[in-house]
Parts: sequence; C-alpha cells; structure tokens
Amino acid sequence: MLIDTHAHIGFDAYDEDRDEMMQRAYETGVHKVLHPCCTLDEFSKLIKLTELYDGNSKVDLFTAVGVHPCNIETWNSSSKAFLEEQVVKYKDKKLKAVGETGLDYYHCTEASEQEKQRNIFQDHIDIAKKHSLPIIVHTRDAWEDTEQILKANYASDKNAHNGVIHCFTGSNENAKAFLELGFYISWSGVITFKKNDHFRETAQDISLERFLVETDSPYLAPQDKRGKRNEPSYVNYVVDTLSKCYQVQREEIVKQSSQNAQKLFSF
Repeated sequence: MLIDTHAHIGFDAYDEDRDEMMQRAYETGVHKVLHPCCTLDEFSKLIKLTELYDGNSKVDLFTAVGVHPCNIETWNSSSKAFLEEQVVKYKDKKLKAVGETGLDYYHCTEASEQEKQRNIFQDHIDIAKKHSLPIIVHTRDAWEDTEQILKANYASDKNAHNGVIHCFTGSNENAKAFLELGFYISWSGVITFKKNDHFRETAQDISLERFLVETDSPYLAPQDKRGKRNEPSYVNYVVDTLSKCYQVQREEIVKQSSQNAQKLFSF
C-alpha cells in the first residue's frame, strides 16, 4: 500500500475525471491520500470528498484544515476560531493534520505580507499543538524564518509527530535542522527532475524512518510526465527514485513510507 501524503484532488483540475483519476491511483497501489486545505472556504468540499472516497474498494481519502501562505488575503478576524472549530468537529474522523500553512516569500515579497504570514503560521501552530495534531508546512524562500518559528515552538518537544516539511526543496542543512525538531521530510516529483541531483543526495542522508512521499497534485508532475497534470498514481515515480537513492528494493520504500505516514497522521 502506498500513501500520497499531499495531493489537491479537490481542485477544479479534476472535476471532469476525478473518479477515474482516483481509480488509477487505487489500481497502482495508492490506497490512501491526504488532501490538505488551501483556504477555509474549500474545507466543506474536502470533507464531502473524504466521505465519498472511504476506502471501500477504493482510495481512502483524508484531509487537513488550514490556509496556504499564498492565500493570506482570505484570513480574517474569525478565521482562527473557525479553523479550531473544524479541528474539534472532525479530528476524530478524517481530519488528520493542520495545514497546509507556512511561509512563502517567493510569491509574497512585501514586508507586511510576510509579517502576516508569520502571524497566521503561528495561529496554525497554536491550534495544532493544542489539539495534538501534526502540522503540514509549506516553505519557499523563507527557510531561516520557518526554522526559527518551528524552533521556538517545537525545540523543547522533539517528537516525531510534530509535522512534515512538504515538497522539500531546501538544503541538506535545512533538512537536518527540521529533522532535529522531530519533523518529517516529504519528497515530491521534484526529486525525479534531471537537474536535481542535490535533492537526491540529500535524500540519501535522511533516515528511512523520517521521510514521506507525495505528489502535490495537480502540480509538479515527475520527470517522465513533465508538462502534464499530476495525479496520485504518479507517486510511484517518487518511490522509484528513492529506491535508487537508498539503494533498496522499491518494496522497502513503499513499506517504510507508508509506516512513516501512518505514524505521523494516525491513519
């Protein structure tokens, strides 16, 4: 069994063939998928999808709740309370994490935007810690600030349930810092790109007990599917690449990545 720990299958990109796409995932061994939330407005749709894809001879879909750092304009004075309400309501059902949240200084370049991102990120962390849920972290061009915020919140509690740095694109040093804080490193299709030898080298230094696999669908299709819409079945390409990085059979990557995901998200 494979688990795609990050795929936006609720996006409009799948409206015309979502069932077929999810069936392809199931047939290629992807039996669980976690769909993070990008805006609070989409959360009700995600919950309905988790009810539709219930693991009964098909993919078992799970979700998280949060606001992507590029969507901070949707955050208002009632957002934190609403987010926590959903956590309380659904965390014993199919809600398994808080996120995705974090910092993105590539798209948000103004100092005021970045400050708002940091404040919202902290709000997400507060709720995740209060309710003992892992947090799904997006970070782009903001490695130092992301590390500082996570250290301030997790340095004294370095357990392996704190969360995941999703779609990791940082340095070896960044990876070590987050691993030290109890976070997992998640690899997407970017690790398959021809130019990304440095990511494959970093992967070799990460313990088999501390990595996850994802697609970040519909984005970042793997090398063999570049230019096409990504989908959960393509997580197999990430597995194949990691098999070469670790020099182990792909079955070992499938087994270990699934165990890691189940440990972090309590599937």
